[in-house]
Amino acid sequence: MLRSEATTAAALALAVGIALALVVDLGGPRGGDGKVATTAPSAAQGETLAQRMEAQIAAGAPGVALALEQAAAPDLRGGAAVTAAHAHAVFELGDAPAALKLVRDALRICEVTGACKPGEKGSLQRLDIIIGAIVANGVVDPRANPKKVDEAMNGLLPGAGFVH
Repeated sequence: MLRSEATTAAALALAVGIALALVVDLGGPRGGDGKVATTAPSAAQGETLAQRMEAQIAAGAPGVALALEQAAAPDLRGGAAVTAAHAHAVFELGDAPAALKLVRDALRICEVTGACKPGEKGSLQRLDIIIGAIVANGVVDPRANPKKVDEAMNGLLPGAGFVH
């Protein structure tokens, strides 16, 4: 009996989180046709919480990714990979400086504790370079100023011709 109550509670928490994420995502980027980008949760599966979050972000639903994180068990929310996915979602929702702070705080934790796997630390370092360049170019909301995002990216790799 307790197991079904726990399952019901978890499902309810996920549903409420997704509903909140959908509201947050409604203010998200719009396509060329003026319609709001998809906020429906992706059907893509991942083995880890971070992979599931990244699948939601790739599907255009960063708010859903954050809702998945909130609904996850506390022991699954830690770690550099989840922090990187969280920062990616925050960036996609339009707050590059907050995303950069998350990445830099996670990098400091990696350095102090030594608990990050090399791949996780490398992922955070890449985000630090990319988001750092975008923020240094004066971008707060990357959705609102894609031209400045492109300039920052082209500054990192001149001649690469990034298209946003």
